[in-house]
Amino acid sequence: MKKKIFILSPFVIICFLIIFTSCSSHKKEEDVVENGTPVKVSQPTLSSLTNYLRLNANTLFLKKEIVRATFQGYIQKIYKGIGDNVKAGDVLFQLITKESYATDSLKIKLKDATFNGLVNFKAKTNGILTELNFNVGDFVSDGEQLAVVSNPNSLAVMLNVPYQHISRIKLNSRCILVFPNGKTINGLIAKSLPSVDPIAQTQSFLVLCGDEKNIPTNLNLEIKIPVNIINDAIVLPKSAIQTNETQSIFWIMKLLNDSTAIKVPITKGIENDSLVQIVNPKLSLGDKIIIDGAYGLPDTAKIIIKN
Repeated sequence: MKKKIFILSPFVIICFLIIFTSCSSHKKEEDVVENGTPVKVSQPTLSSLTNYLRLNANTLFLKKEIVRATFQGYIQKIYKGIGDNVKAGDVLFQLITKESYATDSLKIKLKDATFNGLVNFKAKTNGILTELNFNVGDFVSDGEQLAVVSNPNSLAVMLNVPYQHISRIKLNSRCILVFPNGKTINGLIAKSLPSVDPIAQTQSFLVLCGDEKNIPTNLNLEIKIPVNIINDAIVLPKSAIQTNETQSIFWIMKLLNDSTAIKVPITKGIENDSLVQIVNPKLSLGDKIIIDGAYGLPDTAKIIIKN
């Protein structure tokens, strides 16, 4: 008697695999629900926080010498380049008048001397040549700006303050200058300028930055002005704070016990790069708050503490 051999079709085998995988996956999901979501927790701490007013500013030289032409003519020679150090009395340009340029035979008697049409322009102050407006051979008119010599020791920062914040700016008060590369230095709000930009409606203040060297002009900065300091504020790490899509509602996940966490709406206060003050509700330093793993948890959730 021959034995019958049953051969399963590929379709049946695939169905068995799908059913087995679904059961296995469902079992894992049940285990997560039953055991809880792994989280890390921390406790509130006391810290001093400062609330800063953040404003834009730019660097500039307060002392500049503008070198101007006193004759019409052509630039014959340029003795200095941009970035060169200049001392008072150094020759910067040589200009030949247009009359002398037109004819080599032009010579004018000036008492005991003969004027040959060449004029030298010298620096009157020490500094750095920061602007050079003409090249050799260019024609210049009487009174045109040829160059600018800036005094690097006169570097200051121009702070632009929206007029609604003027009352929060105090002269001779300290501030923090934040550079685009993240570097910070201390500054002093020294003077206010008695004018307001007609378009931006901002008033300018001069900020001194001490003995700091090698700061270029026309650099955009951020200035942080302390306006409120709170000592012994109850704070949490920023990672503990959850919010909605519009960032209008905030909450934390607070532990009821070692296996259950609940959603607690909060009111934020001052914050910095890493910490947030919790104004309401009043938290205890012994409370346990989820700082990692709280995203997407329901109002009441089972958790597993993994730290």
